Amino acid sequence: MALTKYISDQGERIEILDRLRGFALLGIFLMNIPSLAGVSSEMQPALRSFLYILMRDSSRPLFAVMFGISVCLIYDRTREKQRDPYVVLLRRFLFLGIFGTLHGYAIWAGDILLMFAMGGVALLLFLKMKDTWLLFFGIFFWLVYTVGIDFFNNYTSYFFNLETSLNAVLGAGEILAGYDFFLSEFISMVNHLGFLFLGMFFYRKGALSFISENRKNMWWAAIGFFTIGFAGKTTVFFASDQLFLNSLDDFFPFVLSIGVMLGVILCGTSTNPISKLLCPFTPIGKMTFTNYLMQSLVFVTIFTGSGSTFVQGIGIWSEPDYHFALGAGLVLFIIQMIFSHFWLRKFYYGPFEWLWRIGTYGKMVAMRK
Repeated sequence: MALTKYISDQGERIEILDRLRGFALLGIFLMNIPSLAGVSSEMQPALRSFLYILMRDSSRPLFAVMFGISVCLIYDRTREKQRDPYVVLLRRFLFLGIFGTLHGYAIWAGDILLMFAMGGVALLLFLKMKDTWLLFFGIFFWLVYTVGIDFFNNYTSYFFNLETSLNAVLGAGEILAGYDFFLSEFISMVNHLGFLFLGMFFYRKGALSFISENRKNMWWAAIGFFTIGFAGKTTVFFASDQLFLNSLDDFFPFVLSIGVMLGVILCGTSTNPISKLLCPFTPIGKMTFTNYLMQSLVFVTIFTGSGSTFVQGIGIWSEPDYHFALGAGLVLFIIQMIFSHFWLRKFYYGPFEWLWRIGTYGKMVAMRK
């Protein structure tokens, strides 16, 4: 069954990718809520533990796969219009990096935009690489680098830490303003490189169409990946003192991500009425950039414990109960779903998506339909 595509005057979007982005955004937001609200780390109710197991380190890799797919999609669309895709993509990542730097430094230190901007620039070096090499680098950075280093550190007398190594290379001396922030974003980018490469590989091999056309086997695969991933993450959570299981801390989250990705694709391309439940994730996925930034702005305005620099301490509540913060977050996310739906009836893009597009193409673009 071919994937449904929505075509507008401004270009083409694959609906299922928007749903996946929306789904990943929810997972990222749920993980960010304790930090955004300044919830005490001592508050560990059962619901928080469950969501921690389910979402931790699984939502960002899922979003990274979508980002890798999008990079290839924009590359191909730009070439079809006979424009230089490298210039367009470099501008795109430059402006994403600017937004990420402003967001992370001035609003909330938990930003991920700069990390993806860095990852996008890195991917520019590999856009013409053969599919087999994309798969190789994807598996290498996931299994050999992230998972392998955990085994290396746990089972040898040596200990590798990228931050320590980079600090040793860069040398001692006066630390520039923002150094720690940029370094942490760079390290996070390296940790997500494998998922970015795998996203590129999935796009090149037509994985979305393959999944939707082989539904029975893919459903079994989705159930298998999700079960193994969730069971593994649960075991690691409750037996973190076990050396072998602790070494697999970076393995199980992406296994669960694959299961979720397969499930969302299969549900989203199904004729079953249950697929309608995913429809609200489409508009919020199309406006991921705007909604992600608004989540930070709203929460640092309400809660005092998370703002950075200019908005530090301007909130109303400090150290709220976890359930209160979670409820506020879910209400905000539902409002964003509704707002995104009605906004996109009249406009092609969200406000920040529009600004990002202007920066990407270096010219004004129509916003109102």
